[in-house]
Amino acid sequence: MTSDRTTLPPVRVDAELKARLRRYAESQERDVSWVIRKAIEEYLNRHEEE
Repeated sequence: MTSDRTTLPPVRVDAELKARLRRYAESQERDVSWVIRKAIEEYLNRHEEE
């Protein structure tokens, strides 16, 4: 079984943004990686439509 998922290069964020991501992820009962993927997907969808 092959997956269409891949790993992108690491992205560096400052400590404050990292803490915000963790807090939001915990409030949504999700992993930080899920929050990041969702944010990127929503951003691209919004900007590709323009």
